[in-house]
Amino acid sequence: MKKYFPIFEEESDLLYFDSAATMHKPRCVVEAISHFYAKEYASVYRGVYSSASLATNKMEGVREQVATFIGAKKEEIVFTHSTTESINLLAYSLGESLKEGDEVLVSIAEHHSNFLPWKELCKRKGAKFITFDICSDGSLDLEDFQEKLSARTKIVAVSHESNVLGIVNPVKEIASLARSKGALVVCDGAQVVAHKKVDVAKLGVDFYAFSGHKLYGPTGVGVLFGRYELLEKIPPFHFGGGMVEVVEESLYRSPPYKFEAGTPMVASIVGLGAALSFVCEIGFDALAREEREVSQYLYDHLENEVEFLTTLCRGSSILSFTMDGVHAADAGVLLSLENVCVRVGNMCAQPLLDRIGKKAVIRISLGMYNTLEDAKKVVLAISSLKQSV
Repeated sequence: MKKYFPIFEEESDLLYFDSAATMHKPRCVVEAISHFYAKEYASVYRGVYSSASLATNKMEGVREQVATFIGAKKEEIVFTHSTTESINLLAYSLGESLKEGDEVLVSIAEHHSNFLPWKELCKRKGAKFITFDICSDGSLDLEDFQEKLSARTKIVAVSHESNVLGIVNPVKEIASLARSKGALVVCDGAQVVAHKKVDVAKLGVDFYAFSGHKLYGPTGVGVLFGRYELLEKIPPFHFGGGMVEVVEESLYRSPPYKFEAGTPMVASIVGLGAALSFVCEIGFDALAREEREVSQYLYDHLENEVEFLTTLCRGSSILSFTMDGVHAADAGVLLSLENVCVRVGNMCAQPLLDRIGKKAVIRISLGMYNTLEDAKKVVLAISSLKQSV
């Protein structure tokens, strides 16, 4: 797969294992953005000239692409700048109806982007912020979840896959349980959409968010799926041009446009469309087979060298661990000298790391460009580092 990514032409010895943070871009994405800026650029919606119409059609075409990609309707797809903005939008707009005594139930394993917005919302509204636990193997504790879920629970926030543990969570079951109590479910899908086929209807979630840059697309574009009847009800988050019908009456456009104030990031949206086409052409089945092989090799050959946070990461796109006698930050720097790119630190998941008694960890995360040969080199680099201490 490396042949599709220009970065590996420039740096053929680059061992990039930080795709959970951001993914490299295939040539088709770079070219789509460049072509749009060079040949087709215009502002969308308001212009009546041909290039404005073309840009508008391109943007709406990508909206349709995204809807098909995750099993939604076109009018349920809101373009934002990131997963983080999508969740903050909900914490403001959805949170407006929260009252004192209401509860928001959040997994302890969440990325800060799906933790802090709800925590701050509860502080603002006088609502109760409640976390549910994980089991000893890192999986979500569904017994604890059910004990804490109640008629007072208005919102449940959970990730589709942990950005630290690499565990795919039972979102469908969680959504079903939440629905039985009348709670709405917000799912952070940032770590899943590049690796597995997602169908939001089958998951049963009310809202689902992800970012373009973690799907081989550009930075600056995110997606928020919301069930249309809910998007109709909740108020806008941003206000300005393009999202209003009648200013004097504060009559806003129908979803998704009432959530897209101002000039959108059209070039990034075009790039996202190219990324979606690319991933679909490769196919998730092929991607999963390659990913499993690389992940299993890493797990099998590092198991005696490092301490994995969970045994459930075998075969996953994310493998996090610590090394006895080596601080995570030192490991990251020393590995970088071998041109190995891994993530170190708290992974923007301090509550989870506090829960498992770790200050910092090392994370390997996979993209389609990671080969078995890459994995062998990383194992050698980590083994050499371990032997040197």
